[in-house]
Parts: sequence; structure tokens; C-alpha cells
Amino acid sequence: MKKKTILGLFLLLGIGMATTSCEDMLTPDLNRSAENFSGKDTVNFYLGILSNMQDMIEQNILLGEVRSDIADTTMYTSDSIADIANFKRTPDGENELLNRAAYYKVINQCNFYLSRVDSLASKNNVYYMRKETAQVLLIRAWTYMQLVQNYGRVPFITTPVSSANTGLETNPEAWATPDNLVDLLQSSVRQAMAYEKAYGYPTYGTFKTGASGVDIPYSYMVFYSDLVLGDLYLLRGQSRSDFVEAAKCYYDFLSEDVNVPLGVTTNKSLNTYWQAQYYKTFTTVGGNRKETYEPYVRNWSAFYASTTPQYMQNEILTMIPTAANTAFGKVLTRVSQIYGFDPHSTTQTVTGEEHKETGETETVHTSSGQVSVVANYKNRQIAPSARFLAINKAQRYCDVKKDLTSGTVEEVNYLDNGDVRYYGTCPEVLTTDGRFRFIQKFCGSGNSGDVTGTNNFRFRYTFSIYRLRQVMLRFAEALNRAGYPRHAYAVLRGGLRFDKIPELKETWEYDDAARTRKRVWQIDSINDSQYHCNFINADELRRAQADPNFALMLDFSSENRWASTCGIHELGSGAADAADTLNEYGVVVAERILAEATRTGSLTPEVRALCRSLRAEVLNNPGEEDEALGVRRIDNDGDGVDDDDQETPEEILERERQTYDIIEADPARDVVQWEIEAVESLIADECALETGFEGYRFYDLCRFARHKNKSDAQLVNGTDWLAWQVARRGVKLGLYEDVNTYDRALYNALLDENNWYLPNPVY
Repeated sequence: MKKKTILGLFLLLGIGMATTSCEDMLTPDLNRSAENFSGKDTVNFYLGILSNMQDMIEQNILLGEVRSDIADTTMYTSDSIADIANFKRTPDGENELLNRAAYYKVINQCNFYLSRVDSLASKNNVYYMRKETAQVLLIRAWTYMQLVQNYGRVPFITTPVSSANTGLETNPEAWATPDNLVDLLQSSVRQAMAYEKAYGYPTYGTFKTGASGVDIPYSYMVFYSDLVLGDLYLLRGQSRSDFVEAAKCYYDFLSEDVNVPLGVTTNKSLNTYWQAQYYKTFTTVGGNRKETYEPYVRNWSAFYASTTPQYMQNEILTMIPTAANTAFGKVLTRVSQIYGFDPHSTTQTVTGEEHKETGETETVHTSSGQVSVVANYKNRQIAPSARFLAINKAQRYCDVKKDLTSGTVEEVNYLDNGDVRYYGTCPEVLTTDGRFRFIQKFCGSGNSGDVTGTNNFRFRYTFSIYRLRQVMLRFAEALNRAGYPRHAYAVLRGGLRFDKIPELKETWEYDDAARTRKRVWQIDSINDSQYHCNFINADELRRAQADPNFALMLDFSSENRWASTCGIHELGSGAADAADTLNEYGVVVAERILAEATRTGSLTPEVRALCRSLRAEVLNNPGEEDEALGVRRIDNDGDGVDDDDQETPEEILERERQTYDIIEADPARDVVQWEIEAVESLIADECALETGFEGYRFYDLCRFARHKNKSDAQLVNGTDWLAWQVARRGVKLGLYEDVNTYDRALYNALLDENNWYLPNPVY
């Protein structure tokens, strides 16, 4: 297929809206909305929808970060950004980031498309419009989700708006909120899912950004029904059933071949190639040889330094592109600028000759462009916060040295450097005014270490909406709240691999006096030199196998693409290994329970006992088989040889025991709610470590807080939890050090949940 430019892809056709930042969905320019629109040939109209997504993607990313705990303002922050970061109730339309109209432009175009599209149009017995229709349904659902996350309660409208006098602003079809959005959208998303499974995805070839060598296959712009529906259930999160449904969606996406469009890799597993690591080096100071560990982040941060999605094919799932210059389309540089970079867009035209089939030659002009970026500390309005550093420093990096021949452990070192991804997320940049940390998620340096220069960054021509590690984290979030915290922790620590997860083993507990035998379930330990998930105990495995929703979903066999999956935490805190006992479930979860219970004044004797029990798991290694019953051979004739043809007393006893009355095993113990709270807190930290500054953080915090508030156990007040997290962003202390030190004014503001959301326009 002939390659198209981003201009050709995103030329606004169909509804030609021209709204300003203070306009909303009921002030559109719709004079040519219905001209030349065919319900059987909508490609230009559909591409116009993607164009309008470009108008809202940057503000959505920044609104998800500037209000979070991991971002902080600087002395160069503008008043408009500072007001948003500090939760001032600035009216919609006051600045470019407060533009609800941008979301409704996308929604209204989707509504117009869906009102006209002919989903029954067929060719060769194929309903060819349904692939595209599914995408429009999913884009509308995803956009509504962003609106609700930012504004809390918004008008829900599915009919196209063609007049400013409909009254729908104040009297819509419904009011969409986090609590009801999945109900409002579920039928349309499931319709998209049915189309997707039956017909696949649209194929529009490859598009040029204008930058040399940076072509964007359309397959990287595809939205997936499983991911959108999973997110909707996770957003509501009002009961276990919501988390079960979310987990099903993510599992289906991660394990099924059908969810892979043309051009995107079928490998939906992570491997340790993408790790950020510390390397041991030696320096000599004053004649003394000193051992140090230096960060190496090139492999992990290559995703952000790359300019082409083809290089990111093991990670990127859905994204929105930007052009290299205005000749090719929209150039999106707002995120880069606020993160501290000066962008410069250039165009180059090359004149040459092209030979026609007739033998004639024709003079052609080929244009290309480039966006170059330079780190500028005076542009740096948002910087990594002290809280972000504390989250990173709290991680234990484990360095395990083994004999290359035997595989035996020679040395285990725990470094106090923290998670290595910190240096890949915000490397230190040498500027004319000193050293500053710049967030490079959209302008990667590809630097191997920490310190880099101002000119070592490359503009990234894509904005990720979904990527693999983010989906893995949301899968863990859903698994945890569904009642499987140990499986959720396995997503972080070692990965859900078929060769790492133990199996249930049936054993017996005998009472010889009462002549009874009781069935006992244990885990069959995986004892190898690599990391194993023996912390997934018998109770959780039994609950999973007895649950019809999870009996198949927690199947991570090699046939289901889980053969090479590593843990998300391994990407920055060292490869998981059995020799690393300090990062085991029992230790880490017990520590987080103690920290949260202490912070909230909930440290009861029962909580202390739970933590002691969790820690004992690591010491006792419950996966080992019970000791043998002391069976020994009897030498009757004194010749020094066992008489194998005669039963021993122990063998007689064992045979007799098979006739004892059977007592069935005790029911599997229920999940402990404090463990769920602790694992969710750890997942929240992992979200910061892995996806920080990409546009998800504040939305993640709100979602986790809602989970806590809706939990039947009510162990942690979610509103207080979110307020404390954000109010600690400027505190230069350890993660749970001096927990009563925080920004009181910011904390008090966030105790009012209305302040989590932006004010809607007033009419």
C-alpha cells in the first residue's frame, strides 16, 4: 500500500469543528457536517476522529501527572500549571489544559459517525464496515473514561449534537460518573468486542510523520475491546465481581492470538533484556580500591529514546502519533516543553527525478522533517518530586552472584541505591546553571548511565495509550482485589510463568489412636536455582481452582504465552531469584502492612500476629515435603543385608493407615484483607516506578483510593490515603519516615473528593 503522510491521515474531514479552549460540545461549527458523508465509505471521517484525538491527548497526559504525588513544580512553573498542580478550582477554558471541549469534539464525531454508518454493508459476504465501527465505539468509550476521570460527573450523550440549543448540557441522556460509566458503555463496548472477534481490525497501511525513517503503521493505533472494558470495570471497582470481570478482560487480551492485529508482535510477554541494572565497578581513591555500583539504563529506557514503534513492538499496543512539522500534520510538543525541552521543527525538501513506466522522467520534490530537542532548565515546569525519589529509594535492589558452571549462589548483595529505573526516567542533565533532573519519557536520551548532556535527547513521535507493562500492572490490580494477592504479587516479582508457579499436592495427617486420616493440601514446591513463586500458597490455589471464574484464567501454561514472562519489578530492582529472601511476599507484604497500619493508627495485636505469620513463611519454607516417617529396613538373619521380602513394621503401619476413616480437608482459608491492601499499595508504587509521567499517575491514585473506600473491610480510608500521598510530594523523607510531615493545606484540600476533579463549565 502506498504510504500516506500524517497530514493525509489526520486531515479533518467529516465534522469540521473549530472550537476554542473556552467552547464546549454545544458550540461546534457543523455547517458541513453532513456533506458527502456515506455510511458505506467512512475512512476519511474515521481518520478525522483520530485527528481530534491529537487535540486532547497532551492535555490528558499532563492532567494525569501535574496533580500527582510524583511530580512537583519548579521556580519556572507558569501560574496556570501551578494552579492545576495545587488543585486550584480554575474555571474550564482558563488555559489550554482546561479544555473539556477537546474531549467532546472526539465524542461528538464518534456519535455522528455511528448515527450514519451502515454496519450491514457487505461485500463477498463480509460486513466490511464493522471493523471500523468497532474502533469508533471503543474510541468513544475510552474518551468518556478520560472525561470522567478528569471531571467526575459529565453529560453522557450518544446522539450527534448539531445545534447549540439542544439543552443537553444541563439535561443530557444521563450523567456519567466513575460509578455508572461501565453500565452506560458496556453494551456498545461488547458490541465492538463481538465485531472485533469476528472480523478483526481495520488495515490502513503505514503513514509518514515526515521524519526520516519514522513511519507509523496504523496497527499501532488500534484500540482493543478487552482493554477498554477491563479499564471500565476497574474504574468502577465497587465489588469483587467488577475486579473479576476486569481480570478476565486483561487475561483474555494477554493470552489470546485473536487480539493481535496485522503488524503487531504476537509476543505479549516481558523478558529481562529490558531491565535497568547496576553494574559493579572499581575505583581507586587515595590508594584504596573502592567498589561502587553504577546504573545502566539503556535497555530499559530504549523504549522512550526510540522514535519508531517497530522498535517498540514488544511493548507498545495503542498510541497516537505526532508529525515532524506542520507540512505533514499536527506537531505535538506541549508535553516535551513542560517537561523542560526546547523543540525545534525543521523541513527539508529534496529535488530529484522519478522514472515512469513509459521511460519518461519527472521531477519530484520529496519533503522530510525533524523535531530536535534540547534540555533547557528554564523550560522545566514539572520535575520529579521528592516523593518519587522516596518510592525509588525504598526498593531493595538484589544482586545475586552465581558460579557460572554449577549455578550455586556465591554472593547476595542488597544495594541501597534503589530502583534503577529512576535514572532512566529522569536522568541528571548537566546545564550551564548546574545539574537538574529532566523527565525524559517523551524525549529519551538512550544514555547508558545517569548523567547526560543537554543535546543528547531525541523527540519521540508517539504518545502511548496502552502498553504491555501497564496492562500487566492493571491485571495485577484486578487479580489482587478479586482475592488473589499472591498471584498479583507474582506479576510484580517473578512473573506468572508456568515453570514458576507451584501446584497443589495432596498429603495425609494421621491420628493412629482415633484411626483417622485427614486430607491436607500443600503446595508442591518448585525448587530450582531460579526464582520461584512458592509464596502462592495452598489456600489461594484451592480458592482459585474452586472458582469457576478463575480456574482457567489462572492458567499460565506455556501454550498461553506465559513461558518467558518476567516480573515488572525485575525491570528495575534486580532479577528475581530464590536467594533473594528480602523481596519475598511474606517479608515485603508484612512490612507494608506494618507501615500502613502504623500510619493510620491501626496497628492492633491481630495485625502484628498476621505480620509475624507472613514473615514465618519465608523462614519455614512450607513447600518442602514433610519428613519421612522414619522407615528403616530390618536385617533378620544378621548377614548385613536387608530382608526385602518381609514387611517392616513401618510398612505394616502404612498399609494399616489406608483403612482409616477419612476426614476431608479444612476449607481453604479466606483471603486476608490486610494483604490485599498491602499488595495494592505495592502495585501503586510499581505504577510510579514503571509508568510514571506517562499520563496515568493521578488517575491511578484516584482509582486505588476508590477501591479502598468501596472495600467491605474499610481497613484504609482511600480519601486520606490519596491526600497523604499527594501532600508528601515535596517532603524529603523516606517512604514512611515521619508520616505526620506533609503539606497540611494540600492534604486538607484533597480530603474533599470534589477537588480530585476539575470544575465543569458553567452554563
